[in-house]
Amino acid sequence: MEIRPFLGVDAAEDELRQWYELNAENSGSVFPGFPVRSYRSFALSAREPEDHLGPRRIWAAWDGRRLVGIATLAYPRDDERAPAFPKLIVIPGERRRGVATALLRALVADVRAQGRARLRNEQVRIGGAGAAWAVAVGFAEVNRNAWQMLQVQDVDPEAWNVPVPAGFRLERWADAAPEALVSSFAEARNAILDAPSVDPADERREWTAERVRADEAGVRATEDDYRFVVAVHEETGAVAALTGMVLTPGRTDLCWQRDTAVVGKFRGLGLGRSVKAAMMRELLADFPALQRVITSTAAQNAAMIRVNEQVGYVPYAEIGTFEATLEDIEAALAGQSLEEAKQREVREVREVREEPEESIPGPRLAAEDAPSRI
Repeated sequence: MEIRPFLGVDAAEDELRQWYELNAENSGSVFPGFPVRSYRSFALSAREPEDHLGPRRIWAAWDGRRLVGIATLAYPRDDERAPAFPKLIVIPGERRRGVATALLRALVADVRAQGRARLRNEQVRIGGAGAAWAVAVGFAEVNRNAWQMLQVQDVDPEAWNVPVPAGFRLERWADAAPEALVSSFAEARNAILDAPSVDPADERREWTAERVRADEAGVRATEDDYRFVVAVHEETGAVAALTGMVLTPGRTDLCWQRDTAVVGKFRGLGLGRSVKAAMMRELLADFPALQRVITSTAAQNAAMIRVNEQVGYVPYAEIGTFEATLEDIEAALAGQSLEEAKQREVREVREVREEPEESIPGPRLAAEDAPSRI
């Protein structure tokens, strides 16, 4: 097996196709019910040097010309103190053979070289093999979200005919917030900082107009379709509530919810439900092939989970955020190596004892004579 960097922009077609098939198989097993992303859409994003978070680096594990595992690492562009975001996938037949661990070592070395200290994965399905492996290599669960899915065909469209409360108007945009609203929009996005979180590593960074523009530029770089619906308070002109969605290129059957927030003094008026319902009306008008929408909410945020249910979302899965420092991972891998060495020693002693005596060249080893490999 060989671990080497994978440059999507220069990848051969057969290499990209193997990555696509590996990714599709993994998504189907970990997240059943998701529409299959088209190869064209996947290849377009795979050849980009960045994703919506920032610059991306990729490593692949090869057995000859056969791709057996892949790891990506994204570095948030607007905060050098932020953790790096990894994702590792290994084909089923090669698991438990050290492929993921070898890829993880490559990620750790790169994160250290970039001057960062932590790795963070926000899409680990609780109860799955990925969560167990993450703990084994030093990660700890720091937050848990309830993922909900809206199946368009299962929802009565009447659920989205929700009027905006008196004294407010709706504004919509794609790509970038209007200049007249961007500062107020940034202030309103800070309302999400009030949402429940049990994540001790969550620094809850403040939104500013500059950060909004940087975020928009990052999404444009991936060619994603980025949309917001906001409720504006007529008397003051302030953004009172907002909700956002993102669709990837060529994939109009599935979209992802981004932030939804209601400014504190405007809560209790039904604005959250109003902007979410308006967003569904807009999406279906522009993308009639839309089948599913995914949203993620802190597991303890009962109020937003209830709003989602009112517009048609149903429970899908519990997803954990797992985080580790480089030292956490290195200590776990060192301990893992020690345990593996002990297990090899026990296996070898057992094999020696079970062999017929005449088949062993030289004196038979007793347990206490077995060579140490620690």
